[in-house]
Formats: sequence, C-alpha cells, structure tokens
Amino acid sequence: KLNWTLLLEMRRYPHRLLLAFIFCAFNLLIATVRLRLLLKARAEQPISLKQLMAFNWVGMYFSSVLPGSVTGDVVKVLYIQKLDKVFSKAFLLFTCLLDRVMGLVGLILMMGLFSLANYSALVELSPRLAPLLQFNFVLFGAVIGAIAVFFWLPHWPQRMLDLAAHRFERITLLRRLGMLWSDLSSVRPQIGKAIILSVFIQFLGAVIFYLLVSPQFQTHLSLSMALSFIPLGFMAIALPISPAGLGVGHAAFEGLFQMAGEANGANFFNMYFVVMLFFNLLGFIPWLTYRPKNTT
Repeated sequence: KLNWTLLLEMRRYPHRLLLAFIFCAFNLLIATVRLRLLLKARAEQPISLKQLMAFNWVGMYFSSVLPGSVTGDVVKVLYIQKLDKVFSKAFLLFTCLLDRVMGLVGLILMMGLFSLANYSALVELSPRLAPLLQFNFVLFGAVIGAIAVFFWLPHWPQRMLDLAAHRFERITLLRRLGMLWSDLSSVRPQIGKAIILSVFIQFLGAVIFYLLVSPQFQTHLSLSMALSFIPLGFMAIALPISPAGLGVGHAAFEGLFQMAGEANGANFFNMYFVVMLFFNLLGFIPWLTYRPKNTT
C-alpha cells in the first residue's frame, strides 16, 4: 500500500535532492578512506584512492541488484585484489567484514548518543519508544564495553584465547582466533580512526534520509530525535535478504516511524530507497571502466 505519489513530491524541493546526491558522493569518499585505512595494515604498495573509490562504487552497484549488501563485497574483493599482489582473498574478505563491523559500531554509537540526548523528548512524543530506547542503551553499553576492552585491555582476551587453544589443542579455530585477535590488536590506531569515520558516515547517511523525507512529517520530529531510531532501520536493510533492503526496509521503517507517531514510514523509506538506488546504480560506470577487457 505504498503511496507512490510521494515520490513526485520530491520534485518540489530539488535543492534537497541535489544536496542528498552530494552527501552520497561524500559518504562514498569517506567510506573509501576508511577501507583504505584498513587495507594499509598489510599493503606493500600505495593504494590509489581513486581506484578504490571506483571499486567501492562497483560493490554498491552489485549490492543493489543482488540480495544484501555483503554480496557486493564479494565482487569488490575481486577488484581490490588487483591493487596489491600481497592481498589474498581471505584477507580482503575479512577486511570487508571488518569494514562492515565498523559501520555497525558507528551506527550503534551514534544511535546510543542521540538516544541519551533525546530520551525525555522522545518518550514524551510517544511512550511506545521507551522500550526501543532502552534496547538502544543496552547495545550502546555493550559496544562501549567491547571498545574499552579492545583498546585498553587487549591482553585479557588474548590470554583467554591462548589458554583455551592450549587446553583444547584439537580445536584449531581457537588458535586462529588468537592469531586474529593479535593481528587486530596490532592495528588499534587504524581501528580507532575507522570507528570515528564510521560514526560520521552513519550520521551523514541518516541526514540524507531525513533530508529527503522530513517535508512529509506530520509531527515535530527533529533530526536529533530521528537519529535515535533511524539507525535501527539501517541495521535491518544490511541483512542479506533482499536487493538494497527492498521490502525489509519498508517494513522496518514503517514500524519505527509508527512508534514516533508518523504513519508513512514505508513511504519514507521508499523515497530514500529510490534515491539511493539511483546513486548506487551509477556504479555501473566504474564497472564498465574497470571490467576486464575481452582479449579473444
């Protein structure tokens, strides 16, 4: 029961559309900087930001036409591997996974901070939001605790993994996890920078959403208040269920905005979905540019 006429309403504010596309491009650039930061942990050659940004865009293109955002990462790995011979598929897949984890951490941190700042106003707007905000606080506390352990007490998990690997020698996974934790601990400065970039990336993504849909609001829902629950919708569309979150995002945002007193959550996501889909599909341009030439 989508109201497709709302898409035509966007023609009334072309300046918002233009600004949304500018923010999309800027977000792509920052996300590429974050990915390059993680790749530098093993790179032996300089990584071209221009090429990496193109490959990132190609990944976004395939994420829009294939189920889930992780499917685009698999395609992206095949392109990034050409940048440095030392990059193995296993390392690149793990790096893309870590990049996704950084994005999730950024979402939870941003959502938790704005939930704390706007708790009273949101509960006054709609008491139904109280359990949701409390859930945000649980996620926020868990992430803060994990970050604290990772940066200030990394030897504790390392010691536990080493002891477990020694006690259960036949379980090779424990030894591999210990090596993985050691590798991650050695690049803590890069991880710290990636987390900061992730918060900014997710903030800008939520701003794009708000920029497109806020003229249709029936309530006085500010950007700061919307940032307390919009990230939960972004988490839902990250699941590898449907292309670009089609259907999943509509259902998630319908429920989230209903809690805030807005009845058009699915239509709001539809507006955001169409704009983001158009931007992501432009990734076919770098795909055509960098795809292997047929030499036969």
